[in-house]
Amino acid sequence: MTAPFRLYGAELSPYAVKVRSYLRFKGLEFQWLERSNARLEEFSRYAKLPLAPVLVDADDNALQDSTPMIEALDAQFTKPSITPDDPALAFVAALLEDYADEWLNKAMFHYRWTYPEDQQSAAKRTVEMLFEGAEAPEGVEEAVRTRMVGRLHHVGSSSETAPLIEGSFTRLIGLLEAALKGRAYLFGGRPSLADFGLAAQLKQLLSDPTPGAILKAQAPGVVAWIARMEHPRVEGDFETLEALREPLAALLAQEVAGAYLIWMNANAEAVRADAPGVSVDIGGALFVQKPQRYAAKALAELRRKRGLAESETLAALLGETGCDAFLKGAAAAEDPDEEDDDGEDDQD
Repeated sequence: MTAPFRLYGAELSPYAVKVRSYLRFKGLEFQWLERSNARLEEFSRYAKLPLAPVLVDADDNALQDSTPMIEALDAQFTKPSITPDDPALAFVAALLEDYADEWLNKAMFHYRWTYPEDQQSAAKRTVEMLFEGAEAPEGVEEAVRTRMVGRLHHVGSSSETAPLIEGSFTRLIGLLEAALKGRAYLFGGRPSLADFGLAAQLKQLLSDPTPGAILKAQAPGVVAWIARMEHPRVEGDFETLEALREPLAALLAQEVAGAYLIWMNANAEAVRADAPGVSVDIGGALFVQKPQRYAAKALAELRRKRGLAESETLAALLGETGCDAFLKGAAAAEDPDEEDDDGEDDQD
């Protein structure tokens, strides 16, 4: 792909702001285009699916789906690097980015469309984007709110699963607060793929009243890092796995293996069996959701990458934290052109 780029996105899309942050870090010239009603026809010319972000280059080539988009760009625009030289750390970065996309997104969507104040805020901002600040027809905000609340089940959000989702979120921000202590970014002096994925979801949570108040009260270091990730830059080198081992091991054991990979594995099994639903125990609580084919494909890709990243240090870290109990398995890849409707039109 050739610069300059056009990035079609939305401020309320974590995947779009992830790619925007990446483009800024790389110093690539791009135009940010909100996915408004006036721009819908233009957006639809490039989008295979009605999901943001879509990146279009100077030759009118288009890419969709944030993770493959960043991977394709990074193969072409290698400097400054977002990938640690240590293959073990590089894999952990990819693992944490997928955790953000497939698990942390559940908390983002749950908070945004569960609590009345958050619903009102998100619906208002969505309508402002769609109508580019002009006065919208009466009832549009309430229609957006009703539609999105009705889609909470797509991410497994319900009154029964709320304590699990919210507990996972508060546990995560505590772990990240510890990991970022004394560091500009999660792996040291520059952002990795993990920073882009996690900060993008957390930026959304910070913008919503209920989780935003939790973040500000409990994780000021995370809040500062989210702001830093708006315009990330090189402030030093990546640290070694040895230096990062303690905070990474806690994060991998408690959240990645303790929640996300449990669900991902159960989801992949349900997809493989063509089951109507996923029901799995996570930390003593039952999590129920409709199977997601895209997440099954994501797990298959993680397992493929894990197979290519053999090292004793990585095996030790993933073994002791429980991650390899899920990552060493086999999962059939899904159709790469098939995506789930994850509950929000702004998602990839």
